[in-house]
Amino acid sequence: MSVKIDQGIFWSRLKRIFDNWNKGGRPWAGGVDAIIVNYGSQDDESEIYSRTSAIHLFLFGYEFPDTVLVFTEKKLTILCSKTKGKYFESLGKSQRGLNLELMIRNKADKDASNFATLVSMLKKSKKGTLLGWLPKETQRGKFITRWNQAWTKSGMKAENVSLGLGRVLSVKDRPAQKNVETAARFTATVFKRYMKNEIESICDEEKKVKHQKISEDTVKCFEKPQKFDAKIADKEDLDVCYDPLVMSGGLYDLRSSATNDDKYLDFGQKSVIICKLGARYKQYCSNLTRTIFIDPSTDMEKNYKTLINTYLACYKILKAGTRISQIHQVATGTIKRSNKKLIQNFVGCGFGMGLEFRESNLVLNEKNQQILKSGHIVNFSIGFEKLKEGSKTYAMQIADTILITQEGPKLLTPVKRAWKEIAFIMNDDDDEEEEEDNQPAFEDHYEARRRRKKDEAEAYKKQLEKDKEQQLLAKKHQEELLRRLAKTTIDSSFDHKKAFDYSKIRSYKSVSDYPSYAKPNQLYVDIKGETLLVPIFKQLVPFHISTIRSATKSEEGAFTVLRINFAAPDMQFKNRNDYIQAVPQDKHFIQELSFKARNSENLERSYFNIQELRKRVRNRIKEKEDKKSLVIQKELKLLRTGGVPKLRDLSVRPPVTRRKSTGILEGHQNGLRFINSRDGVKIDIIYENIKHAIFQKSEKTTEVRLHLQLVNPIMCGKKKTEFMQFYIEVISSSQDLGHSSRWNEADGLNEEQEERRRRKKYNKLFHEFTFKIQQLSQKYGNPLEFEEPFRQLAFNGVPNKEKVEVIPTHDSLVALEDKPKPFCLALNEVDVAILERIMFGLREFDLTFVFSDYTREPLRITAISKKKLEQVKSWLRTSEILHYETRQSANWK
Repeated sequence: MSVKIDQGIFWSRLKRIFDNWNKGGRPWAGGVDAIIVNYGSQDDESEIYSRTSAIHLFLFGYEFPDTVLVFTEKKLTILCSKTKGKYFESLGKSQRGLNLELMIRNKADKDASNFATLVSMLKKSKKGTLLGWLPKETQRGKFITRWNQAWTKSGMKAENVSLGLGRVLSVKDRPAQKNVETAARFTATVFKRYMKNEIESICDEEKKVKHQKISEDTVKCFEKPQKFDAKIADKEDLDVCYDPLVMSGGLYDLRSSATNDDKYLDFGQKSVIICKLGARYKQYCSNLTRTIFIDPSTDMEKNYKTLINTYLACYKILKAGTRISQIHQVATGTIKRSNKKLIQNFVGCGFGMGLEFRESNLVLNEKNQQILKSGHIVNFSIGFEKLKEGSKTYAMQIADTILITQEGPKLLTPVKRAWKEIAFIMNDDDDEEEEEDNQPAFEDHYEARRRRKKDEAEAYKKQLEKDKEQQLLAKKHQEELLRRLAKTTIDSSFDHKKAFDYSKIRSYKSVSDYPSYAKPNQLYVDIKGETLLVPIFKQLVPFHISTIRSATKSEEGAFTVLRINFAAPDMQFKNRNDYIQAVPQDKHFIQELSFKARNSENLERSYFNIQELRKRVRNRIKEKEDKKSLVIQKELKLLRTGGVPKLRDLSVRPPVTRRKSTGILEGHQNGLRFINSRDGVKIDIIYENIKHAIFQKSEKTTEVRLHLQLVNPIMCGKKKTEFMQFYIEVISSSQDLGHSSRWNEADGLNEEQEERRRRKKYNKLFHEFTFKIQQLSQKYGNPLEFEEPFRQLAFNGVPNKEKVEVIPTHDSLVALEDKPKPFCLALNEVDVAILERIMFGLREFDLTFVFSDYTREPLRITAISKKKLEQVKSWLRTSEILHYETRQSANWK
């Protein structure tokens, strides 16, 4: 990571902190004399949102753990390591009447002299009696522990200044506003172009998909942000604020801390689906919520119109100068005028956002007397919960990211919310088209009838030949199936997972290993030890994170309740908890623990840390299983006689490193080697491990590519992959719309000629490379043949998520442009093909492939044009694949 702190932004924002601090008042505890911000040691899975990390990001744009910031009268002093100090040196020593001093840590005396100097500075600042800090954020590490011991002995009274610092953070300058605008634009685009379309597709095709699966698939959109927003240059700047949320089926949680359940998406009559999505760009947050209705009732529509009216009434007053409590008053007043009964179901108006997802000092409720200022960013939200429709319970909510200005609100997430855009009637009736009479008007009636009879006879004859071919294939298939079944032995245990060995679970060797900062009367999540410490009779009892099945948080009146469910005998475990397989029946287990508190801060922090730690453990186990399931490849034998076939400046999918880079593909005796140009990382692919090698020219595509489908997966970076794809972008996939051009102009013609030249050049280079590899592999006894797609047999369909061009090759069916994973089907693995939804009136049909290995889930390509039906059937016959037709769409899962 190349760290470069923006000098102008740093001094400008530092001045804002000092100006606000000097005003004093309640947010600054009446006016403290000095302020300290301590940042301790951090793990990868530490808390995402905290006021301390927000201050670092606000000033520097980066987080610097094991660092102390000391604000005195007109000076900021930074105590940090020598390495971190180099980043701060470029900021200079003074600007705008403020000074900056760097102090380098001294490990020889464990910073005793540095601490003494800092304490002396604190006492000399203003009156030197009142110190401001952030007491609610626990910072870990020996360095911060020693520093806390040093300043607490100073005799200064310490006060909480979190509110004062929060008010500084809540007003965003122009650079911060641009980051929020980028995050919000990406959020809106992903929702419109993927998340909403995906849910509509699931409902339309009546698929069984879990909320968690939709969430995970939506997160994958963040891996290739340029597909949705070309202005985002580096995907490392982008992240999710939280896992995308999908709620349906009567279980709705409208709070910002909600999580996905493991239920299937409910798209039955009078169903309500709530979708929440938030992107984070350069650490600045955004949020969007929309509600989708399936076959809604009249009452649902009336309630939603009340929701929209309330939203619009409040939206008008979201501008600088409005008192926050007034927003809540307008909301409740509008609801009472529209439908008094809904006032008991009303849920909040939202909160401020920025470097923290939820700015606690800017909650839009009736108690907050703050005035909105230009530069505030709010997650403006209106919702109703616990609504009834017959025996069903449902909720509805809309939320947008809004920038407050002097003129009024600026909507940053422009996604349609009108009733006609979010209410769907599931009607499968298609309009039948009348057949046109294609016979020429001048043709004689009797001649036309004679020709028609002749054509019908020929068509009937051809159909008999096709049916005969299919009968022969069916007979051959049945004989082959009987032979296979005769050899098959059934292992009744094939579907059982190995039981988890609970004797291997150990959080600590002894009580002395407990974290020293864990309190005996509070829940504590030990990130490093992957353990939840639970207070039972004033004793901390450790529970390893692998024993926790789920955690839920709810509000009960003035109390916050945290429920933790543990693995116990006779439980049905879900796939997402792969580390919990089976619990021994002869042991005693705690099944559930509940904790209730008025002050929700520790419970909320514990809940968040439990969820994040469980996610980390799951990911680690998945990575470990991926590596464990790998088949050891043969060692690559290098070609040392000269004349090594090479292709240079190739991009690769999946990426070898986190950053986009190019490399060189080389051919050797028994395999290929890709060398990444950025850091020299090597990926070896043995010829014997290549199932299909496909060369696709750049004809109707922007890329020329080599696709290698593997027999056994290999590791690419830290992920397991079943394919490698090498390509060069022959022409740019994007076009500069800022310059107009016409094809009859000279520059337009030159551009067209240059594209043709590049296509020809790279098609030739790739073709020569594949020819050399085929010769080389044959020479050393590992023959490898490259296939080329038959474009004349291509058809459009949806093998994964998007509609793409699907093209047959000699031994496979491919869609190499499909994202995120190219589609490649080996024809020799197919047992039978089913053509589904073949009926009059439908313009599209589906093609399902059943594999010879019946343990594999059938593969379906949907939404194929009916015009391509005969072409597809002809290709199946040519490939000797038995196929059947059906009017229905079968559920193969």
